[in-house]
Amino acid sequence: MVFTWWGTAANALQVGGRSAATPLRESSTPFRTNYQSVPSPAARSPLFASAVADEETGDAAIVNKQSSPPSSSIMSRIPRWTVPAGIFAVGYGLGKVVIKNQPDKAIASRISFAQLFLVFFIGRDLWRSTPQWIKPRVTRFFRRIISVFRMGLGEDSSILDEIDEEVGDVDDITDFSILALKLQGAMDVAKKNLRLDDEGELTVSDCAEDLDASVKSTKNSDSKKDDFNVQASLLALLQLMWQVKSRRASARDQFYRFAGISAPDDVLEGMDEMFELADLAYDEHLSGKPLKAVLDEMGYRLIKHDKTAVPGYLGHYVAISNSNLPNSTKTAIIGVKGTSNFEDFLTDMCGSAVEHELDNPFYDGGNTTFRCHEGMLISSRRLCEDLQPLVENLLIPSGYEIKIVGHSLGAGCATILAIILRSFLPTLQANESEGKERLKVWAFASPPVLDLDSARACESFVTTVVNNVDIIPRANISPLVVTTRLLRTVNKRLKEKNLDMSNFKSSIAFLNKLREGKDGEMLMAADEIMAELDSSLARVELRDSDHLYVPGKAVVLYDLWELEEKKESQREETSDSEELNIPTAEDAIISDGTCDVLRYIELDGRMFDDHMAPAYRSSIAAILSKRKIEIEEQANIV
Repeated sequence: MVFTWWGTAANALQVGGRSAATPLRESSTPFRTNYQSVPSPAARSPLFASAVADEETGDAAIVNKQSSPPSSSIMSRIPRWTVPAGIFAVGYGLGKVVIKNQPDKAIASRISFAQLFLVFFIGRDLWRSTPQWIKPRVTRFFRRIISVFRMGLGEDSSILDEIDEEVGDVDDITDFSILALKLQGAMDVAKKNLRLDDEGELTVSDCAEDLDASVKSTKNSDSKKDDFNVQASLLALLQLMWQVKSRRASARDQFYRFAGISAPDDVLEGMDEMFELADLAYDEHLSGKPLKAVLDEMGYRLIKHDKTAVPGYLGHYVAISNSNLPNSTKTAIIGVKGTSNFEDFLTDMCGSAVEHELDNPFYDGGNTTFRCHEGMLISSRRLCEDLQPLVENLLIPSGYEIKIVGHSLGAGCATILAIILRSFLPTLQANESEGKERLKVWAFASPPVLDLDSARACESFVTTVVNNVDIIPRANISPLVVTTRLLRTVNKRLKEKNLDMSNFKSSIAFLNKLREGKDGEMLMAADEIMAELDSSLARVELRDSDHLYVPGKAVVLYDLWELEEKKESQREETSDSEELNIPTAEDAIISDGTCDVLRYIELDGRMFDDHMAPAYRSSIAAILSKRKIEIEEQANIV
């Protein structure tokens, strides 16, 4: 057990039990997984042409990652508990052989030898369990330490210079020093946007302040640093929202209802299928079937599958529609995997807004520059380099309509990938003669990834779907600023009522206030809360260079608090043995990334659960079922 703790932890970060020790990919790109060799761009077209030609026989080539064969060594058959016991016995025996005629030191010496063996084998097992993309960094670190030691002995320092020259790609976030710089940059942006002004309120500004103002601001923030009790304000706001749900649910429902217009049926059409295709990128289908088998059942044929698990790279698959099926259209699906392991999380955390220059505008009359999420830009550019030959040499000449789908991280990267592809290949932009887009994106639970103008420019080919209070589409500076302003207002109200936990008496009073639950006196009226929220939204600049938005058309699926009592009574009436399927959402609106309900973080116990695939699946099914019933009722009336 001692030797497998690192391997167990690393494997736990993988999806579906995949090993964290991913083999290096056989290509010019380092630190990526190994799959069957792919022809050069010049030779790609014949390969994929033959794949399409063989559709009738089902012999299309599948480019897939090769898994390492399972170990068949003798050690793998020995019970794990015997390994440390045997090592300890060997060390203990060596201690007895080496130390003679010293019975008073024999025990300690034998144990010391055993410890050396244990350290050696533990180190070996740790190294074997370390992901491949980390190993070059570790070896370079130790080479640098050895070089510094040799320099101390008077040797030439050129070796150290050679090691430093190995770090050349500023976007290589597998390098921990580069990753640390990008994470620090994201933290600096957050701090800049959450500065306190002289009145203790938040300011959102890009302009550098002069020295005197900076010193004054620092003094003021130091003197007031204990005034804002975040924990108490957060708990109080949670209680307030609970009270609003039970007493003035209509206020919240109207806020959502008037944040956009009712989503038309043509926008919702096909959403359920697109979500299932996006969820397949995780390669964890509920049936347990492999990706290829599930796609076959859905009428698609897998031609490429990459399970890359490296920071700055994206797992993905490519599938084409089966032309043997009746009434089938030529559709190509590019599914981009979302966050499912530690490597993806590192990509998510590089969240600064950076500017990227395109070769050509990605829409007619547009600019060639846009701002976007740094980590997702890095990943999307590399994915584009991988997929562009396939798109250019197979999918476009064959007349396929391309749909890029993704969930979470995969959704954000799907949008940026589409923008880069449209820039490189203008034929993917809207066809004026046909009047439709050749490339479309379905982004489920997409984080804010684009600046305001670019997010709005994507409306013709990107549909973002947000489920209820999902926190990920609100994970950006602007919603954080708005929510913090609301928390500060609650904090002021706590001070006025001596509930700010500044002393023992106020702490007891605050705890008693929380014990009242939803039936207690409201700290702020519902109308007052909504007015303060509107005021906070109005004071945040939309075009701030650090603010990013979800792209394209934003379809928000939301539940109705007015129906909460009805759903609660259904839960009470249903026994534990019976399965109760209560839809997660009851209505849908359409807007864009500036929609008010997406510009603040709604504090709710479901804000993380609403991000998960089961919640999206339930909401989409509920909305489509409701719309189907409404259409049937209208048809009966006519």
